Amino acid sequence: MADVDVFGGVRLLGPPEADGEYIELSDHETLHLHEYTRIYAVPGLYEHVVQELLQCTSPQVAAAGFLRAVERLGLEPGGLTVLDVGSGTGLVGELVRGGGAARVVGVDALPAAREAALRDRPGVYADYVIGDFQRDDDALREALRPYALGGLVSAGAFGGTHATPKALENALALLPAGAPVAFTLDERWMDESDPEGFGTAVGRLVADRRLAVLERTRFQHRVTTTGQPIFYELLVGRTG
Repeated sequence: MADVDVFGGVRLLGPPEADGEYIELSDHETLHLHEYTRIYAVPGLYEHVVQELLQCTSPQVAAAGFLRAVERLGLEPGGLTVLDVGSGTGLVGELVRGGGAARVVGVDALPAAREAALRDRPGVYADYVIGDFQRDDDALREALRPYALGGLVSAGAFGGTHATPKALENALALLPAGAPVAFTLDERWMDESDPEGFGTAVGRLVADRRLAVLERTRFQHRVTTTGQPIFYELLVGRTG
């Protein structure tokens, strides 16, 4: 929990129609909600804004979903090395480790995220790799090759201004058959009539038997800076 005295001057600002949501750090500094490098630079600020003020639940929902998949598949979390895609400041990794996972390997596209996670949650990750699954990134695959990855978890990393369906497919391709997975997606990106959307991509993964969906649940991901709910879907499954 963030220190309210430290962040007492932080305010949420209503989203302009043109370019999204903002936060005011002080009378002299206003940031876009997705200016992650600046936000990650302040210990605890991301958690204060996103988890507390915006009531984000995706990390808890994704981690719990992943651990349910592990149990449902009859696996022991203590024997798994889990890939955490879009690790950010490390909350999901911390939750999965707290649920008994032996090791978690983080991946994020932003060096500032790695710096924040290692600063704020030392010891959570066996490794934290900078890379982007949207590209056919040989360097990223090589960095992950030493780890016998046995599962995948991701909270809010896919969709929108973040990673594309190709990134999801590339990440899942690193796992062996039967690996537990759990990830969250904005329900607005799950329209199966959109050929470029996640709904179509998930349908393709299922049809090709690369993914079996065990659970698909709608939940409130967070609220906007004006208090309106944003709903996501949690997909829990196993690789084919």
